[in-house]
Amino acid sequence: MSLSNITLPERLQHALDQWEMLEEQHLYFAPIRHHSPACAYSVLTLIEQVKPDYVLIEGPDSFNPLIAGLLDGDTRPPVAIMGQTAVKGAPEQCDESDAVTQSAYFPFCEYSPEWQALHIGQQHQAQLRFIDLPWTAQVECDHESENPHHSLQRERYLAHSLFIAQLAKKCGCRDHDELWEHLFELRPLASVANWSGFFRDSFVWCALARLDYEPEVLVSEGSTQREAHMQAHIQTIKAAEPNAKIVVVTGGFHTLALIEGLGKTADHQFELSTEQQKQFTAQQKLAERDSAWLIRYSFDRLDALNGYASGMPSPAFYQKVWEGLLTERAAQSEQKIAATAAYRNQLGIQFLAYVAEVLREKQFDAAPGFLSVKLAAEQSLRLAAFRGHTGAGRYDLLDGLQSAFIKGSLDESQDELWQQIKTCFSGFTLGQIPKGTLSPPLVSETYSRAKALRFKLDDTLAKTSRLDVYRNKQHRLRSRFLHLLTFLEIHFAKPISGPNFLSGNQMDLLFEEWQYAWTPNVEGELIALSEKGTQLKSIALNKILAMEKQLEEQGVSRSSQSAVTLLMQAALIGLHQRIPTLFMLLDSYIQQDNKFESLVACGHKLVHLWRGRGFFDLAEDSGIKERINRVVQQIFFCLDQVSQGDEQQQEHYFDALLSCRELITFIPEISPETNYSAEFYAQLNRLDGRLNHTPLIKGAVDAIRYLGGKIDESVLINEIQRTFSLGSDPELAIGYFIGIMRTAPELVVRLPLLIEQLNELLNGWDDTRFIQVLPDLRFAFSQLTPKQNAQMARVVAQKLSLETQDLTLHQTQFNQQELLQAMELEQKIQHQLTQQGVIGWFDEFTEGQSHG
Repeated sequence: MSLSNITLPERLQHALDQWEMLEEQHLYFAPIRHHSPACAYSVLTLIEQVKPDYVLIEGPDSFNPLIAGLLDGDTRPPVAIMGQTAVKGAPEQCDESDAVTQSAYFPFCEYSPEWQALHIGQQHQAQLRFIDLPWTAQVECDHESENPHHSLQRERYLAHSLFIAQLAKKCGCRDHDELWEHLFELRPLASVANWSGFFRDSFVWCALARLDYEPEVLVSEGSTQREAHMQAHIQTIKAAEPNAKIVVVTGGFHTLALIEGLGKTADHQFELSTEQQKQFTAQQKLAERDSAWLIRYSFDRLDALNGYASGMPSPAFYQKVWEGLLTERAAQSEQKIAATAAYRNQLGIQFLAYVAEVLREKQFDAAPGFLSVKLAAEQSLRLAAFRGHTGAGRYDLLDGLQSAFIKGSLDESQDELWQQIKTCFSGFTLGQIPKGTLSPPLVSETYSRAKALRFKLDDTLAKTSRLDVYRNKQHRLRSRFLHLLTFLEIHFAKPISGPNFLSGNQMDLLFEEWQYAWTPNVEGELIALSEKGTQLKSIALNKILAMEKQLEEQGVSRSSQSAVTLLMQAALIGLHQRIPTLFMLLDSYIQQDNKFESLVACGHKLVHLWRGRGFFDLAEDSGIKERINRVVQQIFFCLDQVSQGDEQQQEHYFDALLSCRELITFIPEISPETNYSAEFYAQLNRLDGRLNHTPLIKGAVDAIRYLGGKIDESVLINEIQRTFSLGSDPELAIGYFIGIMRTAPELVVRLPLLIEQLNELLNGWDDTRFIQVLPDLRFAFSQLTPKQNAQMARVVAQKLSLETQDLTLHQTQFNQQELLQAMELEQKIQHQLTQQGVIGWFDEFTEGQSHG
């Protein structure tokens, strides 16, 4: 299988001639696809046969100090080098000190050509170097990218090449991944081992894709600058050591430019021009701004199907392919040669059996048995033969699995099964790096703390932790650690359920439930955070102090709600040394706060803090009760604000007023001897006559007073009649009605006068006016329970002299399309009931009912 039958453009034919000339001068090119087992095998064979003096690899030259870590015997892929640089924005857009951290990953798995180049090169005592632009320089060159996290092995040009798209169509392949596997990964083993022919074809593949792009595009995204830098590295070595044998391992997309550039300099003994030397030195200088660390990586992060921007998909599957290649290589050395198709088919069947076993362990409905696996294997092998493959490949196996394991279409029930199948191909293996590897202390500290708290960190699978936060001190420590990481925006865990003291949600729950996973992203975020310190708590403390400073700078806008939130946040993450100071800050804010809404919210949060004092490990005498009393007094002082403001402010005041009523009811639970109800209603009575132009609030206040027994029914009826009387403002009447309905929807049933007055008002309106107010009315009536709705329907029916059932909507006419849809729906329901075994049970039940 070869690309040799493609007629090449003159430029590419000339490049192949230059390649031969450069090879005579001991320059050997390995144009690879990242994370390709076939490319890795050819690189391995090339280095073993050539025994080079130098192995030069695409990768920022600022990463060279980390090569020793990659070669360490304790390093187990997948691993990655993570690079970072701080990039300043445009001077006219931001302050000089303003900078954005740009991060990039350079991943390795065992079958990465770069990984094999390093390890086989070391075995043959070659000097090993990365030769690409420093990461800082790449960021400055790439004008198109806006993503702060990059892959340094991007292959977007191959995915979007018109040439490759047309070739895929001609070969009957779905995309460039399937085409690559068809043309390269599934070659006979002897063809993969023939590195000269293999790399010639991969060069043609990539070079033809490159011709789809104009030079301006390559300059704008930095490819041209990167290639010039790599070329300068090669020239520097060849000029100093003309007889040195050099293997150059780069993404195939760059090989054409390297061959053409080096071909022009060969006649001058590869000497760098003055301009080249100047540019090369300037770019290398930028490496001083790079920071780089060796980190663990994972198969799921490596998988192109999960959004990874370069390399082969399904790393778990291709890891098995690589292991098969090495097994066959060992067998060949012992002259136990097997046909390539035989071992690939055997590997494929074993992988199908593994997938079936995983699905059975996950307890999917109708998990595949022996017959399904047999059918999938037969389908896969026949597809491979039909497609001209030397044994079953990834796409053959996936197609066979879908044919045998998926029943019907990929609907919601089947999609979960299919996603699990793809997860088996993707994998979740997490690599290892040597102990003592230079990494920011923050990463080590966080990992050690998580390990000590008994979180499972050996893979990237999501796990669930259920914490008894009220009764178990160890669980509280785990909770604080998770809240601390969340506060610092480290995405190690996310809360699933449990009491949320900051928002006041789910406060009746006793347990916290979290989902967590230690992933390369977590390590990357910790590395980024390392710029701010070496310990989580000290970084969190600095963040709390910065937030305190922000509050102090607000001046007259100081909010007690913000201050108590900060206090709760500190307690939540375990910064108890800061709590006394934050209590003092809260005291001054309560005194200065003159905003009714903020004070009410502060009161509720203090109640949450009191209820969770055991969770927060706060002493009984911490003064929370006294501060609640102080807040309530300040609330009463500011309560008359509800009579002011525009319509939008009134909506906020309305919510705060109802929240204030709720807060007052909590107080006796905290201090049985304290009851603010009388004072609360006295404050509401003081508003009498001042709410005529704030109908929403007036409706709420009247409803609250009536429910609290502070005004009797006759007073409320008088207010309703006055508001809806002839000559009154209809808008005010509607606002008043909505205020009552949203505060106490049960009153619409207890006081039929409300509906009567509303009905009379609406009768006098035209359609336009009614439609304008309809959304507010619908929202008001949505507060009713189903039972209250039924009661109101009876009231309306009596008023209109109708039978109650006449208010029920019946549809008696159907068009043909609606009838067909109904029949189709009935068939689907019958099918679902049959599948779930409910039909038989239903028949028995109805039969029993009839006999009864």
